[in-house]
Amino acid sequence: MYLEHWKLNDFPFDNVPSSHFYYETDEHRTLCEDLYDAIIRRRGAIVFTGEIGCGKTTSTQRVLLDLPQERFDIALINYSSLSPIEMLFEISQQLGLGIVEKDKNILLTALREHLTKNAAEDRDTLICIDEAQSIPDITTLEELRLLLNFQLGDRFLVTLLLVGQPELQEKIAQIPQLQQRVALNLHVGKLGIQNTLNYVLHRLRVAGCERPILTKQAIMLIHQHTGGVPRRINHLMDRCLLVGQRNSSSLIDSKLVQATMQRYPG
Repeated sequence: MYLEHWKLNDFPFDNVPSSHFYYETDEHRTLCEDLYDAIIRRRGAIVFTGEIGCGKTTSTQRVLLDLPQERFDIALINYSSLSPIEMLFEISQQLGLGIVEKDKNILLTALREHLTKNAAEDRDTLICIDEAQSIPDITTLEELRLLLNFQLGDRFLVTLLLVGQPELQEKIAQIPQLQQRVALNLHVGKLGIQNTLNYVLHRLRVAGCERPILTKQAIMLIHQHTGGVPRRINHLMDRCLLVGQRNSSSLIDSKLVQATMQRYPG
């Protein structure tokens, strides 16, 4: 392990969502504010897209954690490769309905009663589907759309948040009725070179790094190789720290980055 070599307290570039290491750019801050606002205002359907590894899940989790717990009843679906019935059943399980039959009519009736009860108690119901581009059957999206028909006066009884890669938009476009119900489309992009630098330095600092260990040329090469995708930055920087420890390096420069890229391509 390289922690002692670099005088670090934690591994700074593990590829798991972590509020501890969360770095917020101006773009991420605005996206999170817009997402929070749309959920609080019960806007109906919200779509949040981004390339693989650009921080969709981390940003979404940050917003969900900020929501008032006493007000929100949340179903968070992380595995989206489900049939229509399986999706409705999983939502009912997440909301604690205790339904055992995978029967569409029973599930829909129970969901409507639960959503109405929440509304009567001034609670909001949020259904968040992560990796929604992986939904295999377009009819599953249609079933999710139909949940938006559950309304009380001018109020949606449920907010539907679909999080996924850009191709999610292509699937939604196949259902005009759903596309028309989308109140907000958000998209998170890749990091520019300055934010790549800030991102790397932030994570190193949080991990306990107390001295400069990166050259400007190294950062430029890291950004060029990773395209500013945080997940790819994490992978490359983790390998650089390991190679640096093995080589007894005191600095991560462009030569070390180049050597790491050759040893660990991809």
